[in-house]
Amino acid sequence: MDASPSHATSSPDVHFADNLLAARKPLMDDARFDVTAMVDLVFMMNIFFLVSWITTALAEIDLPAARHCVATDADTSTVLTLTGSAGETPSIYLGDARPGGAINPGEVEQQISEAVDAGMREGKNTVLIKAERNVCLRDVARIAGLATAIKGIKLNLAVMEKD
Repeated sequence: MDASPSHATSSPDVHFADNLLAARKPLMDDARFDVTAMVDLVFMMNIFFLVSWITTALAEIDLPAARHCVATDADTSTVLTLTGSAGETPSIYLGDARPGGAINPGEVEQQISEAVDAGMREGKNTVLIKAERNVCLRDVARIAGLATAIKGIKLNLAVMEKD
């Protein structure tokens, strides 16, 4: 009777051995992914966007923000662009871009009047002055006076639109 099942389960050693669970092996291994290449790609993309943003930002003129104005058409205007820092004589360009370089300071009056005359012959009766934020008002006023010396010219100043 000692070999009966009730006697075997009453033993503390046998009871403990029956309750142990065998460690199961996972059905699938954990997936591993090497992100080194992805980290490199993200850094390269960051560098690309940073460089392209800086070149784009440097190409634009820093115009002051608009508060109350009506948009004008640059295609029907003679455009003058003023760039520079506060306290310096600004560089003056005929047109929107700067391919021909700045006007020589000794020829400003002559070249502006010639450009406005040429614009009038093409039907452009407005002068659009684009001046960077740091250009002094006295310089903008001097150029505006030169540009509007011809009768029948309307003057517009360019400002950046607020979002």
